[in-house]
Amino acid sequence: MKVWIVLLKVFAYMWLTAAVLLILAGITGTWMKGGFSALQELLSPFNVVNWIVTVITLAPGLGALAWAEKLKAMTTLTQ
Repeated sequence: MKVWIVLLKVFAYMWLTAAVLLILAGITGTWMKGGFSALQELLSPFNVVNWIVTVITLAPGLGALAWAEKLKAMTTLTQ
């Protein structure tokens, strides 16, 4: 069971790192191409589609971390 916990954590951290780098690259590209006003439009709280896509992008990594913690809690209870 401990192998699965480690694998889930490795997957989660790799996914979250890649996702954050991808999101930062998108923000940087938007700023370089459209300027500060385009960046403000992208990060606007009213740009719901952008926030939904961001949550979908980060969800697998956050879910894997939560699952690993749940497995860790279950293994400590059974021991």
